Amino acid sequence: MTPLCQRGAASCGACCGLYNRRDHSRRALSALLDRRTAALAHAPRTEAAFAAAATAADLGADGGDPLFPTVRVCPLLGWLDGDRSRLGCLAHPAVTGGADLRGAGAYDAATCDAFLCPSHAWLSEEEAGLVEALCAGDPWLYGVVVTDVPFVRAALRGVAALAGARVEPRHLSAPRFAGALRELLGLKEELRPGSDGLYGAFRPGAGGEPVPRTIDYAALSRRPSPHDEILLCVGADPRSGNDLDALEEQVRARLDACLVEFPG
Repeated sequence: MTPLCQRGAASCGACCGLYNRRDHSRRALSALLDRRTAALAHAPRTEAAFAAAATAADLGADGGDPLFPTVRVCPLLGWLDGDRSRLGCLAHPAVTGGADLRGAGAYDAATCDAFLCPSHAWLSEEEAGLVEALCAGDPWLYGVVVTDVPFVRAALRGVAALAGARVEPRHLSAPRFAGALRELLGLKEELRPGSDGLYGAFRPGAGGEPVPRTIDYAALSRRPSPHDEILLCVGADPRSGNDLDALEEQVRARLDACLVEFPG
């Protein structure tokens, strides 16, 4: 499979700890990436200078420790283009023009070169291609979706159950259907600020370990939702800070929109 972090139309910085902070909103992370990119653009091409510039750019970024302590936050992640449509390692030799300065970050070059996130083992090339096409040019959304395999599959299954046919790459040639499906995935960007729904069906435990999320429907005096798989992955439970009923209605409405626009 083509590496998920750098595909033709999409890029991801999740393994560099992009979302591993208390404020992982689009606005906050874009501002952080702006600062890093500007700081490293003028830093001398040495590991010491890169480390100092990147650390200074990150100071006071969110005022807290990482949500998951076992996932390092690398300060070398930034924008690779002026349109802010692709992010990646600013210390990579392909970016610096020759010098490999990745040792100034959270990992060494060998680790970076060898690492593949778990989604590589779970997603098929077709599934990855669908996410890439739907989230093209939007690294924030692409990153939170492509690293949440259960969410991707639950969304595709939900559409297929209504349409009576599985979603295939050819279906995205219908702009209105592609837009409706992208809106379904876009639930991830409409959660309450700070929601742990970005992390799929898990939340940070007391020690920072991932803990599976469940929705206690009995405590809410209601029956389980037919869209439970999707709701789990967007953090639709009282502790997440999101409104279960409102999210369920959004899931239902967006699935229905996909059905209406599904190519015949």
